[in-house]
Amino acid sequence: MDSCAAESFWQTVFNQYKQQRRWAWGSENIPYLLFGCIKNKKISLDKKISYPFFLIEGFWAWGTNALLIFFLGWLPLFLGGREFNATVLAYSLPNITQLLMTISLGGLFICIIISTLLLTPRPSHYSRWKSFSMIVQWIFVPVTFIVFGAIPAIDAQTRLMLGKYMGFWVTEKVRKTK
Repeated sequence: MDSCAAESFWQTVFNQYKQQRRWAWGSENIPYLLFGCIKNKKISLDKKISYPFFLIEGFWAWGTNALLIFFLGWLPLFLGGREFNATVLAYSLPNITQLLMTISLGGLFICIIISTLLLTPRPSHYSRWKSFSMIVQWIFVPVTFIVFGAIPAIDAQTRLMLGKYMGFWVTEKVRKTK
């Protein structure tokens, strides 16, 4: 994966956002893929249906899933009005949302464990605190999914929809020396 490293932390954050936005701009290639699939007689019908579906679903999910997960658990209770809030579904919705989020948290813990097991042995010049801080960073995954996932994807896809070409931008890389 191409990583960003700028002179400052906030410049690195900004560059990471711009890089994610540039990658999400790749949704512009969907019509090219669709046209190529339809035109090419060597591609089987199941691939002509499944490949474009997964590509479209992937770009759509990139921009929406984190926000949907964030908002939709509680949104019906706020927008439903008195009639909806009096239903059994409205009463059960917070419990259902809590169960789904707990299951998701289990998946996040599995990711933490697997990523920790895949790390190389800690170099001697790094403290144990540095290793611990790498695990603590996982707390920010829900926020980073929105800030570096959904928002840049929506930004890029909205620009594409409105015909606002972004141009090409090369990610800045700065090598930190001791």
